[in-house]
Amino acid sequence: MHPLYQRLKELDSDTFQRLCFHLLKDQHPGLEISHVEGASGDEGLDVFAGELFLKPAIWQCKSFPNGVGKSQKAQIKKSLQTALKHFTPSCWILCLSIGLDAKAHRWFERLKKSYESKVKIELLSNAEIVHELMHRRSLRNQFFQGAVFDLAELKRIVSESGKLTLEELERATDASLEDIVERWKERDARFNYQIVFDGDLGPPKSLLGPPPPGLVMSRWQDGKTVNVFARDAASLRTNPPQFSTTFKGSGIKKYEAFIRTGVTQEFEADEVEPIRSDWALMSDLAHIHDTYKLRVAPSPLLTNIKRSVRLEFVGNPGTGAVRYEVMELRPVRAGTEELEFSLSGRNIPFKLSIVASIPLGNADIRVIFDSEQRNPKIIKKALDALNLLRPSGKLLIFDLETEKPVLDSISSLPEETQQQGDRRSFINDVVAIGDRFGIDLKLPNKMTKDDVETIYLLREYMRNGTVELDNVSFVLTKSDENRDLVLQQFATGKMSFKFVNLNHEPLPKLFGTVINTGPVVMEADVDINDLSATLRAFREAPVGAGVRISTKPFAPVRVSLCSDET
Repeated sequence: MHPLYQRLKELDSDTFQRLCFHLLKDQHPGLEISHVEGASGDEGLDVFAGELFLKPAIWQCKSFPNGVGKSQKAQIKKSLQTALKHFTPSCWILCLSIGLDAKAHRWFERLKKSYESKVKIELLSNAEIVHELMHRRSLRNQFFQGAVFDLAELKRIVSESGKLTLEELERATDASLEDIVERWKERDARFNYQIVFDGDLGPPKSLLGPPPPGLVMSRWQDGKTVNVFARDAASLRTNPPQFSTTFKGSGIKKYEAFIRTGVTQEFEADEVEPIRSDWALMSDLAHIHDTYKLRVAPSPLLTNIKRSVRLEFVGNPGTGAVRYEVMELRPVRAGTEELEFSLSGRNIPFKLSIVASIPLGNADIRVIFDSEQRNPKIIKKALDALNLLRPSGKLLIFDLETEKPVLDSISSLPEETQQQGDRRSFINDVVAIGDRFGIDLKLPNKMTKDDVETIYLLREYMRNGTVELDNVSFVLTKSDENRDLVLQQFATGKMSFKFVNLNHEPLPKLFGTVINTGPVVMEADVDINDLSATLRAFREAPVGAGVRISTKPFAPVRVSLCSDET
């Protein structure tokens, strides 16, 4: 067994939790990830991201050195149920210090299926954790000192670079890198060369996403990336570099899949023969064939094509339509049997990914949302558009240059999940609040508990709804007209009242914006607190004096908005 797998398996629960926390912080730098101190599983979570009172992502860490059997399955299920009892998570991820055998995997899949209506369940297994640790030297050494041979330290000893100051080492490194680049240029001056050291960051994004303009090749090995950019384009067109290889074993099926679908494929060393090339830099790879991976992806000549289009969502008769006048259509991949293209637009909070069969027939639609710092009306329009495709509707795409249809299809989306329905209701409430009170709102990166309570309060005012209040206090001025009437009405200890305020006090604040509610009405049926003392205080008060009345509602308080003339 690889030493990292063994050492991970030996971690106690608390150390494993802390390892997962630091690893997740590294993996998701844009999220506010928190570690819960104390006994594991107090409320069904060990690590979480987001606000607990909204829809947090929850990680539950389990260190089971002896495998996942009946007892361990019961612990996992109990932790999940506890988390769902206390929170409404967007997803619940089980982190394990060991792997699952086939039987345990089947059990976990059944668990995911049985809870899919409540929460999305995922797994972070020991293999995935070890894979990430391979790329994070500092984190690996912090928790598993000596578990993996430290090549960097050995290099320092052999080269005696450890004796150099940081400035001396930097100067020596610069000189060496300049010499390497010049030697590459001497071998082939048609290219420019860039060397990037990635350290613990793992493979650079240039290898995992769309390539930057002019990039011909990227080679990543042991934390070092060599990027090769075309310099002399005319010469390269006249005499382009040639290379060839042969796929074998499982690599044959991967290559066939690339031809059929255009989906990027990555080949291991045992799936491809050494690369043969007349390009010196490429031929250098032959001697390290056993260690490299080959990635075959769609050409930028395809993915850089773009067209301006109009997008329309059309519902069933009577349900309306939503139109986006200008969006950008880009191919993502193309094969002999399958085509994928994406649709996106400026100030449009979603991107559509459409995968269609060739010849054009059935198509799958995937929606990626980005709602942060967006106007809620823009989000509402997008959600309303997608809802027109439930249970079915039409999706139309027109080329703005030719005014010819690119796609005219009957489309359907599955019924809204509970989470999607809640999101749409929330956006509708925020838009209604903005319209009613004449304010321009933008969704924040992070919503607070006060924001949630403010939305609820204003929504109830607008709906002539109710709010729960523990106590309601007011000041009643004693007069000749009410001195006897009030005592009679207070005698039972119960009363009903209705009063109008010029504003809700204190003024509500939503997403940092203060909202002037205008006149508001409250009506309540209440019990008078400390009835005898209240009656005595009113009886003894002189005419013209104010007496504070403290009450406790025995039913929700009815609230509404009214005009200034009310």
